[in-house]
Amino acid sequence: MRFKNFYRLAVAACLLAASVVTASAQVVTASGKVTLKQADGTTVPVKDAVVKFYRTDIKQEFNAKSDKGGRYVNAGIPLVGTFTIAVSAPGARPDFIPNVKISARSENDFVLVPGDGSALTHDQIKQAMAAPRAGNTGGGEMSAEDKKKLAEQQAEIARITEQNKKVEELNVKLPEILKSGNDAFTAKNYDAALGFYDQGIAADPEQAVFYRNKATVLRARGVERYNAAVKAKDTAAKEAAKEDFKAATEANEKAVSTYREFTSKRQVNAAATPGQPQQNDDLSNMEQRYESYRIALQTGTAVETETATKAIQEYINAETDPAKKTKAQASLGDALFQGGKIDESIAAYRQILTQNPDNLDAIYGLGLALASDPTGEKTAEGRDMLEQFAQKAPANDPRKQIAAEAVADLKEALKAKPAEKTGTKRRKG
Repeated sequence: MRFKNFYRLAVAACLLAASVVTASAQVVTASGKVTLKQADGTTVPVKDAVVKFYRTDIKQEFNAKSDKGGRYVNAGIPLVGTFTIAVSAPGARPDFIPNVKISARSENDFVLVPGDGSALTHDQIKQAMAAPRAGNTGGGEMSAEDKKKLAEQQAEIARITEQNKKVEELNVKLPEILKSGNDAFTAKNYDAALGFYDQGIAADPEQAVFYRNKATVLRARGVERYNAAVKAKDTAAKEAAKEDFKAATEANEKAVSTYREFTSKRQVNAAATPGQPQQNDDLSNMEQRYESYRIALQTGTAVETETATKAIQEYINAETDPAKKTKAQASLGDALFQGGKIDESIAAYRQILTQNPDNLDAIYGLGLALASDPTGEKTAEGRDMLEQFAQKAPANDPRKQIAAEAVADLKEALKAKPAEKTGTKRRKG
């Protein structure tokens, strides 16, 4: 006897409690290597080189210093903005790269030549950039090497300027769009927030933060719609909420893939410090994706169970927090159960209960899965697990009543049928 319909009843009656998630404002990691050219043409790493990031669209300044391997890192550069990166080091001539969009070009290396160890201010750099355009090359005679260096710098400036024609406009628009979306979300103006995040995606589809924030808004709006629909017993409104939950999973999937594609383009040295912020951001994206699938599964939203299972399992493998991992494992059981993988879901729930025998989500899920065993061999154990849940669950848990009703039905189904009488009655005559 199959009792999978009890699960559907459960999710239909269950009011959701959405986790509080704030919309993200994102930063990126800037890194690179500083080397010094030697007389023989070779290069050596420069330790303690000072790297300055001068933001040119608004007045901001960030700093970094190279390590013994010549590597420098700053993991807190704003997602948007155009920068001039300047480098100075003892015994070297200062250098700079203008018009850099860190989000598109996070790795910037410098090969310095011997010099007086001076540093360039932002004003000096602006003057140096303006001088060639005005036809003023300065007072002293330049060496052949200096002329070559200047020509290379001018060519690089021209290339980057051409590449970033629209960057200045984006640098003004994207922060405004992101802030407007976040403000609208905070005010629970969900439709407006979604509109702003869609604008951000259209302007720069490589920025995962817009997909992630969009998913957060869809989830929050869906929870409000779903809870209101349950109270009003409005089936149409409940389906509209499920559309939000499904769209949230899709936006989260896009956030994960976009972030990974973006970071892969950076080609950051795996041994360097930037790896850690990237891993943390990836884990955070996976956690938000899991949360969207958790709510979708809890409400019976039509999502691809194989995709949900893989996403939840990936998050479980990456998560190091025991409490978060256990919670996600219960959702994995739900995903397997909805996908018809009864035995796998039973194994997932049992694994949780081995570590935490009082986990109510696992007890409830295991009871439903056991009762749904197509052979009927596990029905009695399913009844016992659901009865245990009904006894332990708090009074305000809507699953408590459903479990109690399921137990009563299961007990009735498991009653031994009266034995049929053997033999046949003799007919008269």
